Amino acid sequence: MRRRRPQQVSLSLTTAISVVAGLTTATVGLTGVTAATARAADSTAALPLSQYAHMLVDTAHQHLYFSQGAGTTGIVVTDLSGAPVTTITGEQGATGLALSPDGGTLYAALKDGDALAAIDTTTLTETTRVPTGTGSAPVSVAVAGGKVWYGATDPAADGKGVIGSVDPTAPTPTATPQPTMASWSVAPLLATGGGVLAAEQPQQSLSHVATFDVSSGTPTTKANTFVHGGTATGLQVTQDGTGLLLAAPQQPALQAYRTTDLLPAARSVYYTGGVNSAPNSVAADTDGTIAVGSTSGSAAGLYLYAGSGIAENRITFPTGTLAPDGLKWSSDGVTLYAVTKDSTGGAYTLNVLPTAKLTDTELALNAPQYAVPTQQFRFTGTLNTNGWVPTGAPLQVTRDGEPLPDGTATVAADGTFAVTDTRQDAGAYTYGVAYPGDATHRPSTATLTVYVAKLPTTIAFPAISSAAPGAVAFTGSLMTSLNLGSLPEGTTVQVSRTNEDTQQTVALPSVQVDPATTEFKVTDAPNAAGRFTYHLSYAGDTTHEATTSDASIQVSPYTPALTLKAPATATRGAALSFTGALTDAPYASGETVTVTRTDAGHTTTPLTWTAVVGADGTVPIKDTPSIGGANTYTVSYPGDASHQAATASAIVQVSRAATTVSVATNASTYTYGATATVTAHLGATYNSRTVSIWATPAGGRKTLVTSAPVDSGGNLKATYKLTHNTTFTASFGGDYRYAPTSATRTVNDQVGIATRLGGYYGTTTYSGTTYRVYHHTAKPQVSVTVTPNKSGQCSVFQAQEYYSGAWHTLTTSPCFSLDANSATATSLALTNAVNQKFRVRGEYVRSAKDTTNVSTWGGWLYLTVRT
Repeated sequence: MRRRRPQQVSLSLTTAISVVAGLTTATVGLTGVTAATARAADSTAALPLSQYAHMLVDTAHQHLYFSQGAGTTGIVVTDLSGAPVTTITGEQGATGLALSPDGGTLYAALKDGDALAAIDTTTLTETTRVPTGTGSAPVSVAVAGGKVWYGATDPAADGKGVIGSVDPTAPTPTATPQPTMASWSVAPLLATGGGVLAAEQPQQSLSHVATFDVSSGTPTTKANTFVHGGTATGLQVTQDGTGLLLAAPQQPALQAYRTTDLLPAARSVYYTGGVNSAPNSVAADTDGTIAVGSTSGSAAGLYLYAGSGIAENRITFPTGTLAPDGLKWSSDGVTLYAVTKDSTGGAYTLNVLPTAKLTDTELALNAPQYAVPTQQFRFTGTLNTNGWVPTGAPLQVTRDGEPLPDGTATVAADGTFAVTDTRQDAGAYTYGVAYPGDATHRPSTATLTVYVAKLPTTIAFPAISSAAPGAVAFTGSLMTSLNLGSLPEGTTVQVSRTNEDTQQTVALPSVQVDPATTEFKVTDAPNAAGRFTYHLSYAGDTTHEATTSDASIQVSPYTPALTLKAPATATRGAALSFTGALTDAPYASGETVTVTRTDAGHTTTPLTWTAVVGADGTVPIKDTPSIGGANTYTVSYPGDASHQAATASAIVQVSRAATTVSVATNASTYTYGATATVTAHLGATYNSRTVSIWATPAGGRKTLVTSAPVDSGGNLKATYKLTHNTTFTASFGGDYRYAPTSATRTVNDQVGIATRLGGYYGTTTYSGTTYRVYHHTAKPQVSVTVTPNKSGQCSVFQAQEYYSGAWHTLTTSPCFSLDANSATATSLALTNAVNQKFRVRGEYVRSAKDTTNVSTWGGWLYLTVRT
């Protein structure tokens, strides 16, 4: 026989707290210079003016001259105090005014008279009138270089502005326009000083300005340009002719320029109370003192600059605001004159300021941090001045108009001073401080109202550290307002507690306040859950006010843990006891838990009883289990006012007697597809006789074959069709008194082998057995197919010959591997086989990898050979 190679194949807390800030209210009344208050004029006089244009001071003749501008006909003359002297009539539209160098002549630009008027300052009568041309309407006049200069309108130039001059010494003085002195769109404003003539006309927020050297009488242009200005209402050249001062309300400050090139001077701006202060007047004295005025809001008034860029003095006016170009210095180098206009009635007032150059002082008082009865308090102050500080100067101090026992304070080098006092009673006390002034400083006074009062106190929001029924604890703080004024030793806070559910209030012990930290600690045990309000109160002392506060605290009930110490096993019918334990003790007397037991006999209706809870939370459990198996004990605590509910369970395995179960089959090995008869036998039990039979095919899942009570003999039979080696299990689930048990039996199952012969040409029969007939030259083909599929496993062939009255094995092949279809084949080589009888069969030989079936021989196929 030759082998054929096969195909391969995942507390709330609220508190009511009120904090009062500010322990003392200081009302400070000040006189002196500050940004908001200043010294007023020394004397005033009403002026009989219908309107105002220009003022001129004639110290030599003790006169003041006031022009009233277009639409008027007289120049008002007063003495140096503002008392009326006369009115020079017939001066139509007198506007600009100027004095001759010798002071004997007053020149006036007559806007409505188209002329310049010369007035004798002794007789106060007009002596000469020089026409400037029809329609010329001169508005400005100045004297320098032996000539009288005027700013007017040039009718011959379509109404544009022009500067002209008059030689007052000529036999017939004549007004001569000077077309070479720049080009002006309107009549310019003029000013002179030190041989320099300056002219200005407005150009919106700028000014067209030109300066000329007129010291020789013949003008020479020095500078001609635009500068920061606008509609100038104050224009002055300094006495030495080097500087030009321009006051225009459109600008934030008085502007200062060099006359040589009209570039900003070294000190180029002079503010009148801050940015956008709208300066409208300027007057520079021979000593360099500059007075500049403003009408802008709270900054309105007069500011004086001497040796620095900071205003040393400020002067306010009792009525009205400063008139444009309303400032002039007297030639005495002391007195300043100012014209103001009332904002409602339009009346004009002369303000005479003989002490304008004295340095202003200001007394500023600072309220004490706090002032309480019986304790010394202290307030401070400062004597401010833009000049030198009068170090060591004495100050007079009064309280409610009466001198203090030590009624003086002394000014330190930095201007500061301090005042101390003690008041026994609470109340408002007014302190006055006065500086008498000296040769260079003005006096000043100030008042301060000090409110002596107990320090307000508050109880701050408490910090809760515990909010349990048996342990409420929080930390509060008794604070003085702004943390001022220390608390004395022994300070206490009274405490009470209100149950918001029952409205019952209980007084608690008072608590000590730590003076160092102002803290106090409250501990309590309300022994109930709910919302509680803790009332905190402080009675106050000689320096501290009383205060109260309420802290609302939500006390949540305990969430106790319940544990059971049950044994793992117990004996059926015997007494069983174990304990449970609830945390968060204590517990009130008489509290109980509910105990339930679930067992095999009480699956839906457990047995129930109660057990008492000890004060320490201990729960004793007692029982006598009558049913074996798993007994589940569940203990439930319902909760109380201080505790939430809690539940715990424990399983105790109660003992049961042992019984027996066995399983048998009608064979140990079965042909493929055969049906096995399985018999289970159950021993003694109490209240259950049910047995289950299971089949587990090799490599398969365990399945239930049958489950039923055994018969009167204790047996249960079942049948099962085999295709693999199979383990049968008989199991008893147990009952009230007998424990579960089981038994197994494993049987073998053969495979199905189909053997085939091929290549024969006929058949014959010997002794009733059919033989395939082959020609002696044929090679019989033999094949096997194994069921179930055993691809890759081993199959062998065996051939036998019949002689001497028996079958004799000729050969057994080596292993042939089964292909993907679980088949293999080979052929037989027949030599000297004519008229001989043969038979052949196949065998499945399992390997260690196959546990599902056992090795199996197939049936014999018979053949014979003929010639």
